[in-house]
Parts: sequence; C-alpha cells; structure tokens
Amino acid sequence: MAEGGYDTASYVYDVQAAAVTKYGTPNYWIRYFSPAPNGTVNISAAHAISECRAVWDSGGHRLSPISSPSQSRLGTTTAAGQADAQTFVSAMLNVYGWVGPLQTPTNNILRCWLDQEASTSMSTAYWTGWATYINGYNWRGLGTYPLYACLYCNPCGGVGHNCTTVGSAGHCWGIWSNEPETPYCGNSLKNLPAWHANTCAPCSTAAPGTLLWQFAEKAVCGLTVNVDMNEGTLAAYAFYLSARP
Repeated sequence: MAEGGYDTASYVYDVQAAAVTKYGTPNYWIRYFSPAPNGTVNISAAHAISECRAVWDSGGHRLSPISSPSQSRLGTTTAAGQADAQTFVSAMLNVYGWVGPLQTPTNNILRCWLDQEASTSMSTAYWTGWATYINGYNWRGLGTYPLYACLYCNPCGGVGHNCTTVGSAGHCWGIWSNEPETPYCGNSLKNLPAWHANTCAPCSTAAPGTLLWQFAEKAVCGLTVNVDMNEGTLAAYAFYLSARP
C-alpha cells in the first residue's frame, strides 16, 4: 500500500489538525533539525515533546529528520559538510534523549535527509564530508550505525546535476525528489497520485534510486495549510513513537 506524509516548515502542533482534516492522515512527518533556517524540533526538551505529541495525535507516529544548512555552504569544503553533519546528529541525539517514547527504526535504518534547494549547487567535497559522517556515526556509542545519508533535491537539476554529484562521490542511500509538482496539485494524502517522481536516470547511472517524492508544495499548489505532501515508503525508516509523549 502506498504511503503518504507531510513535510512542513511550521511546528507540527500548529498544522496537524487542519492538515489531517483537509488532506488526510499521514504515515509520517518530515521535520527540520539543526542546522536549519526554519523552526527546528530541537529548540528545547519541552518543544520537542510538544512536536512529538502532535505527530502522535495526527495518527502518523513517525518522524523523519531533515537538515537544511545555509545553502551557500553546500558548495564548499569537506570540513563544512562534516561540521554541519555533526550539528545535525547532535540535534537528533538531543531530541531522542528528551522524548522518552521516541525510538530508532527496528530495521536499524534511519534515513537522514540533507536539503538541497533548486538554486543550489553542491560540491563533492561537501557531500563527502556530510555523508561520511552521517553514515559512519556510532549511535550513542552502542556499536550500531543506523544513520543513512540521503538527499532532497531536483535529481537532474543544478549546475552539473545533483545526482551526478552524489553519484560520483558515493555515500548516498536515496533521493527525495521535489519534482514534478504542478500536475499533481489536485492530489492529496487522501488521493495519492500514480508514481511519477523525477529520477537520477537521465543524468547519472551511479546515483541511488528515488525513494520519496514531494508531489504537492504549498507555494506551488496554493495549499491552505502550511504543509507539503509526499509519497514514498518512509515510515519504516524514520523515528517512531511507541506511545504518546
């Protein structure tokens, strides 16, 4: 059965009730963790608990992490990529520690997204620093490595093509495509579209597959709730809540 979920720059508790009523019950939420310009889950313990309560109340119970560093940094060095990944992991660890019933996936695969917007070009150096830190992180010193570096982008957009960059650098476990959108603005989680996500195939045979598709974006589709809508299998590869916080 197809899965659908929301990503949002708003706090989940501000949008979940309206989104569920209008567009449908999600299988997952995708939310920002530092570094990011928008409000993050990891502001404080009280805030993280409130966010996760709203995730639970929406019926989704799954939370997938995305980081959105200042986009100018994505074209820079390995050291910058590593530093941003360290901040991201620290944010995830804080939320994991604050929210008692928040669990890592039972399959030990947590997809961790890096946000690359349409106007941004990313260097192989930055991606290598970011992704190798994520992929090689020993979670809480337990001898497990559940973090998997993945990229949100227009797969064959950008200077030199985004998929070509991660395809040549390696270390990428999946693509979340933000195109196409306009033809599917009439769809929702109540009525998921047939799969038509852009892939890496036209520009890179070495890049990973497209696992997730943002088919409706608020700014593009004129949605009345501040959420974007996505299709793809993600629930099993996200943090999950075993109970309401």
